[in-house]
Amino acid sequence: MSHEKSSAKPQDQAPQSSSQFLKSYFRENFAPWVGFAQSRFFLPKGDSEDVVMTAFREAAAQEWGGEDALDRLGAFMRARVQWRAKDHLKSEARRLQHEVACDTAATQDLPDSGPLQPEQLFAEQEDRKRVRLVIQQLSPRDRKHASLVLDGLTPQECALELGLTEVNERVRRHRWMSRVTQIVQQDREEQR
Repeated sequence: MSHEKSSAKPQDQAPQSSSQFLKSYFRENFAPWVGFAQSRFFLPKGDSEDVVMTAFREAAAQEWGGEDALDRLGAFMRARVQWRAKDHLKSEARRLQHEVACDTAATQDLPDSGPLQPEQLFAEQEDRKRVRLVIQQLSPRDRKHASLVLDGLTPQECALELGLTEVNERVRRHRWMSRVTQIVQQDREEQR
């Protein structure tokens, strides 16, 4: 990346301490690394900033002396930003899966409390219809993805089935789950 070379110091300048070097690198390269996380992993700006800050905190625990310090720091930051972004996506996918599981559980069989009353049965059928209608509003690709998830496939299995990398599978899953959540929330608000 071009920003890895942007903070090269002139040869006639006095050597910097590791801390000064890192501060200088941070000032010059924070925004480009945030842009990298946003474009490469489709993270929102705030999440990208968090990822990059975490990577910089990890870089601060290292010594960055020597002539090749800029190259080593650039490689370190690339690896850490990628790792932290992937970790963020995994935790976001787990959170979304939990939310969907909770929403799905609310629309599945009610606990055994005797025979269902007609209004309970009607409400359950309406919830299932709503979920089906919401999924039908997705693109064909996302509908197929949703059906795989609802069939219980793991993210790795979904990625294999859809011909995606695991990262792309998580990103797409996050996007359609967000759309489903948004549609369901709008539907609930309209019914009030």
